[in-house]
Amino acid sequence: MTTLGRSPWVGLFATVLAVVLPVGADPTVGPLFPVHKDGKWGYIDRTGRIVVEPKFDNAERFSEGFAAVVADGRHGYIDKTGAMALVPREKPAGAVHRPFRDGLAAVHAEGGIGFLDRTGKLIIPARFSSAEDFSEGLAFACDRVGCGYIDRMGHGALGPGFLGGAPFRGGVAAVWVGKSDMGGKRYVLYDRKRGRLTGDWESAGTLSDGLIAVRTQGRWGYVDREGRGVIRPQFAGAGEFAGGLAPVSEQAWTCGYADSAGKLLIPARFRNCYSFYEGLARVEILGPDPKRPQAAFIDRTGRVVIEGAAATPPFETAEDFIDGLAAVEAPGTSGGTRRGYIDIDGHYVWPLTE
Repeated sequence: MTTLGRSPWVGLFATVLAVVLPVGADPTVGPLFPVHKDGKWGYIDRTGRIVVEPKFDNAERFSEGFAAVVADGRHGYIDKTGAMALVPREKPAGAVHRPFRDGLAAVHAEGGIGFLDRTGKLIIPARFSSAEDFSEGLAFACDRVGCGYIDRMGHGALGPGFLGGAPFRGGVAAVWVGKSDMGGKRYVLYDRKRGRLTGDWESAGTLSDGLIAVRTQGRWGYVDREGRGVIRPQFAGAGEFAGGLAPVSEQAWTCGYADSAGKLLIPARFRNCYSFYEGLARVEILGPDPKRPQAAFIDRTGRVVIEGAAATPPFETAEDFIDGLAAVEAPGTSGGTRRGYIDIDGHYVWPLTE
């Protein structure tokens, strides 16, 4: 197994250019959610109580105890008290700083992308032209030699020579390695410990509930973590399993949910389907205007339990439930977007606000 090629300065830590402030996060504080009020961003808890007063120009979700924010043009990370805990001198590797994953966050410095640890130390020098977030100790990244997976010290672990790679889950990842004999993309599976597994496909998803969606001759089925067929290729589309159900479509314009044997347990009567989170799955149903599907949530029987059009006030789009709440949106009065949060009963804990 080859290793990802290294630039001349690999193994040397770049100069640490970060201001590290005391972290006063209370470990007993539960999940916090970013909200917009009076032109600023703050954070609420699961009950809708404001925990961090709106004072930021931009704010992201918390990850590993930190949340990326922008305040008066300054990019940094806050803890759950709202105090600025880390202000990297490096620029964000995006519109705002990227989240911490496996204790590391990507930053932009010296013309490339590197990774900080939670103290602000540049653990992996900024030598990559692109890099994804870490998952299970590995991240897909590209440098002047090529693309592959790096470990938490920035050393090559798998590759180079890959064209793309999904995050590792359960020690397995789908990797884009080139073109098939027919000229399309060619994906294979890699096990972190054993290397490449047998088989190749036109496309592949990520491991969930022990299964990976793969496409062969234009149809999707599922294989296990060894690459062995479990559900024959029969679907026009297929998503990740969660709790024994996965969103699938038998034809391009409708979708439902199949079990781990490939049987359609929830009929294909939705316009778009997403995986189950916290017992509910986000779907889109057709309303009066077929060009504008409406957001809704179903339970594991397929019953619509929350319908955006019937909410008070109505919402048009939604995100998945995370930590008991789902973000929902509706058009604003001045051309913008109003955003709020609902609980699993469909009740607003934070009203739609611009």
